Amino acid sequence: MSERRPDYTFADMHCHIIPQVDDGSESMEMSLAMLQTAADQNIETIILTPHNKGGHRNVSPAGIDRRIGQLEQASKEEGLSLLFYPGNEILYDSTVPDRLNAGQIATMAGSDYVLIEFKPWEEYSYIRDAFRTISYEGYRPILAHCERYECFLKDRDLVEDLVRAGVLIQLNAEDCVPRFSNRKVNRFCHALLAEELVSFIGTDAHKDEGRTPMMLPCYEALSKKLDPDYVRELMRENTLAVTRNEEIGAY
Repeated sequence: MSERRPDYTFADMHCHIIPQVDDGSESMEMSLAMLQTAADQNIETIILTPHNKGGHRNVSPAGIDRRIGQLEQASKEEGLSLLFYPGNEILYDSTVPDRLNAGQIATMAGSDYVLIEFKPWEEYSYIRDAFRTISYEGYRPILAHCERYECFLKDRDLVEDLVRAGVLIQLNAEDCVPRFSNRKVNRFCHALLAEELVSFIGTDAHKDEGRTPMMLPCYEALSKKLDPDYVRELMRENTLAVTRNEEIGAY
């Protein structure tokens, strides 16, 4: 049975498709296979977000831009029509604000938005204080894959506290689909979605098999439970707003 498709294309704001810069794509060939999957999955716009970690050898913002140019050329030669923007998935530590201000880390599509991740076991107080610091520096923070952090799985009300403080929430597409995620994580995701605390769905794709850029199963799962306008915002409009550096309201 074919998957349902909307009358609009998706925008993926979290993925690791740039080849040979992190634990994502291992080659240009793998990247092109991932992009073919993305196109088949109704994805048209992609913010490419390689990992940036303190103390690691990270690809520079200029290096990201250069590799995006190479990816654009290679994808066009394969007959793929996709829009690419630069970004980073930033593992937070105390050096992040200074490195952002120095231009050593890419914001999302050159906007004020930044995609931030933490180690899964971090205490909520550390996460809250990190976002407070990022916000004070003038950036608009997005929490990557909210469903991965133990503190939120234990106490869902903490997510609402973050949202009230201006943090935007991203979930991974696969974790919103019952057959792809464990029951606890899936229920957590749908509880946040039911309260409209989430602003983005991203694939967090890393490979051409396993963790692939798939969004149609998520769209189908969300369409059964949520307002269609909200689903469109999650899977397209909010990411496009980021590329235009426009304000996104907390839900």
